[in-house]
Amino acid sequence: MERNTPKKVVVSKAAVKRAGVRAIKASAKLEGRIVPAGHRRSAAAKAYLAKKQPPKR
Repeated sequence: MERNTPKKVVVSKAAVKRAGVRAIKASAKLEGRIVPAGHRRSAAAKAYLAKKQPPKR
């Protein structure tokens, strides 16, 4: 007889986070968005990102 309900598996939060990181890296690689290891952001880029951050509470 076939099983009608899917098997439930308990997954740790760390495992879910690792899977998410792997998915993000794979997605970036497919889209050509890989940043070289020694890359440093310019001062203008840092200022722009700082400006875009929501205010801290």
